[in-house]
Amino acid sequence: MSLAISLKSEFLKTKRSPTWILTLIMAAFAPVFMLLVFQEEQDGHVSDDIARVSKDAWNFYHYQGWGIISMVFLPMFVVLMSTLLPQIEFRNHTWKQVFAAPQSLAKLYFSKFLLFQFFILAFIALHIILVGVSGYFSGILNPRFNFSGNHLDWTKTLTQLGKTYVAILALSTFQFWMGMRFKSFLVPIGVGVLMSILGMINMIGFPVVDAAKYFFNYSGFIVIKSNAAKVPYVLWSSAAYAAAFLILGFLDFTRIKER
Repeated sequence: MSLAISLKSEFLKTKRSPTWILTLIMAAFAPVFMLLVFQEEQDGHVSDDIARVSKDAWNFYHYQGWGIISMVFLPMFVVLMSTLLPQIEFRNHTWKQVFAAPQSLAKLYFSKFLLFQFFILAFIALHIILVGVSGYFSGILNPRFNFSGNHLDWTKTLTQLGKTYVAILALSTFQFWMGMRFKSFLVPIGVGVLMSILGMINMIGFPVVDAAKYFFNYSGFIVIKSNAAKVPYVLWSSAAYAAAFLILGFLDFTRIKER
């Protein structure tokens, strides 16, 4: 069985799972929040943001959306999805049938990992689309923000989101390993949420360790402007962590026979 066939099989398994709905809902949080928050008037007074936003409305709007998902919603989505996908097998008690299929453990493991990465990319793509929809309606509701008189810098926007994807690779491979490793969904979710919260406190509140070495919050780290000089190091570190966790996760996967 080829990797492409294994991957197709994994896609079919998601048909009746909540993975697609979760992706859409999580991707919609930031655009909906922004539509509600960005108002010309705040408490009956004209917003101080009008002059700043109207100069470059679309890029400002997408930048805010990028910051929100990178800090909060993308890491949360990664933690939840990395647990939900392996639970398809755990919940239905189908691991024995999966192992009995004519495919190598490598194809099985990496097809599941590629499926996981697909959903992360789908989340980012949906985010771009929904921020565009949100910005369109925000422009109608708040004409003084001057959305119609500005254009989006696609190169800058896609570069930002591309960096976010690389930055989240470390967390995604680690959480994927945890999701495949533990039958109980509470363990990977608990580890991911707890370590992300501690990392956020360390990064913006009470620094204890160097945030540039703490991979749980890399996607949020690169958004903070004062960290710009360390972004290349963080992106390379994320790729290195991802490679290490992917190998360790696969080796661990080959050792576990009972699931």
